[in-house]
Amino acid sequence: MNHLSDKHDQPGAKGSPPVNVNSHGGGSPEINRRRFLEAAGFTFSLAALHGCSRPGPEVALPLIDQPEGLIPGKTQTYASTCAGCSAGCGLLVGVRDGRPLKMEGMPEHPLSKGGLCAVGQALPLGLYDSHRLQHPLLSGKESDWKTVDQRITKKLKEIADSGGAVRFVTPTVTSPTLQASIDQFLKRFKDARHITFDSVSSSAIPDAHEKTHGSRVLPHYLFDRAKVIVSFGADFLGTWISPVEFTAAWRTGRVPTPEHPEMSYHAHFEGQMTLTGSNADRRFRVAPDEFGAVLNHVYVRLAEKAGDSSDQPQSALPIPEADLTALVDRLWNARGECLVICDSQDVAVQIVVNAVNHLLGNYDKTLDIARPSRQRQGNDADVLELVDDLKGEKVSALFVAGTDLTHNLPDRDNLAKAIEKVDLVVSLAEREDDFASLAGFVCPDQHVLETWLDAEPISGLVSLSQPLMQPLGPNRSILESLARWSGSDDSAYDILRKSWESSIMPRAKGNEKAFREFWDQSVHDGFVEVETGVADAAKASDASPDDVKLPKHLASSATDADYCLTLYSRIGLTDSRHAHNPWLQ
Repeated sequence: MNHLSDKHDQPGAKGSPPVNVNSHGGGSPEINRRRFLEAAGFTFSLAALHGCSRPGPEVALPLIDQPEGLIPGKTQTYASTCAGCSAGCGLLVGVRDGRPLKMEGMPEHPLSKGGLCAVGQALPLGLYDSHRLQHPLLSGKESDWKTVDQRITKKLKEIADSGGAVRFVTPTVTSPTLQASIDQFLKRFKDARHITFDSVSSSAIPDAHEKTHGSRVLPHYLFDRAKVIVSFGADFLGTWISPVEFTAAWRTGRVPTPEHPEMSYHAHFEGQMTLTGSNADRRFRVAPDEFGAVLNHVYVRLAEKAGDSSDQPQSALPIPEADLTALVDRLWNARGECLVICDSQDVAVQIVVNAVNHLLGNYDKTLDIARPSRQRQGNDADVLELVDDLKGEKVSALFVAGTDLTHNLPDRDNLAKAIEKVDLVVSLAEREDDFASLAGFVCPDQHVLETWLDAEPISGLVSLSQPLMQPLGPNRSILESLARWSGSDDSAYDILRKSWESSIMPRAKGNEKAFREFWDQSVHDGFVEVETGVADAAKASDASPDDVKLPKHLASSATDADYCLTLYSRIGLTDSRHAHNPWLQ
């Protein structure tokens, strides 16, 4: 029987050559197989002995006040609202032993209908992010809430007495309670404004409706009612305004049923490939600076079909003549059941879009401005005015919540120098972002899964967010911060309940319940449908763009340049506010 003799284990013998460990940083000059096996065996023996030792004492404490239906180790599901963007999709949050673990869409939600985007799915990782601020910062150093509140309150009193200008900057606020709290906070100052800044802006759409309909509103787009959809650059299945809602509505017309056997027709104009363009029935590769020219041709031909003469000048058509004729015929044959949208930030282009939809009779059918969207309310003109005021040293106090102002605006260096001259700069960021590094006070807001809040993404649909775990640190809800600086000790829960009792419950349709019952049912369901309560929207729904003079320069909006720069949002990262989340990279 063959066997390995001992001499094969000796250094220098025929067999395994010795290993010189000097080249690996020192140690014994050589190690052979026998020594390695001896060391490994000794290590394994110690590990086995350690595993057989008696563990230290452990304490298991039962819940003193165990919530109803809670079974340790079993997942409980709670209704909430996604705050990843302004869309306000319905959430079902899986919670195990007091820890939110999994997000899913809420099938009963009227808008999202069970859908949820990547940002919503990644919410738990943001909650457990170790880089979240847990304590307030004073001049870049950790402080406590008592000290920070005292200093901010003192400075605010000085600014109020001197008549200084106060600016409060946020992205679109769909929460009626938060909006009321901001308004109440600013009421005490003579010169105070709430600036809505969306880094991915749709400002041109409400700006155009202000010119054509007399009210600055963003329509609620009803894709499920449209038999023909024509989109100019609007990636409504990917990143545009409310993609989860729009996907659910668009899908309704793409699945034939016995009641609706015909599929909707979708044409898409874009300069780069998007999720929406890849799903269109017909995709036209057109540069964004040519959208105006195509829309002008569409408007003129529709006006001719309507019996109206149009003196709109027309430039060269960037698509084949036959394709435009077929598209206009489809739109005309689907009057009142079609939809034309555009993501252009040129107000003049959006005015033509409004005129086209008006000619086709789409308002109040596939575009609802009586019950408008409350998303993407950012006003670019207000933001530019704010920048000018900062550079002109006209602002005494600057509060920023929910957006990284200096990161998202151009000319960062000069803007930062202007902000450094503001007497009071407060950031309410969850993390120490670029703007927070410039702020004298950083008052970290809580994660949406830690606090109470509400949302009204479209007028008449109000949803709730509830805390699904204890806060991971002594951070504080923005509602509570505003209350403290206004002299109130109310908690976020108290503020929200008072707001719902005074403002939401009276708008509830056919409600005959006591407030306690109404509140409990709303928390359980996650949302409630109420009356719109939007006076300007009713005025806008009665208006029309007939008397608005269409812009003439659209005919020559396309240039002779060889290139056109297209900036777009990535699905997941959107406006970069979630760049800290590795699931979305």
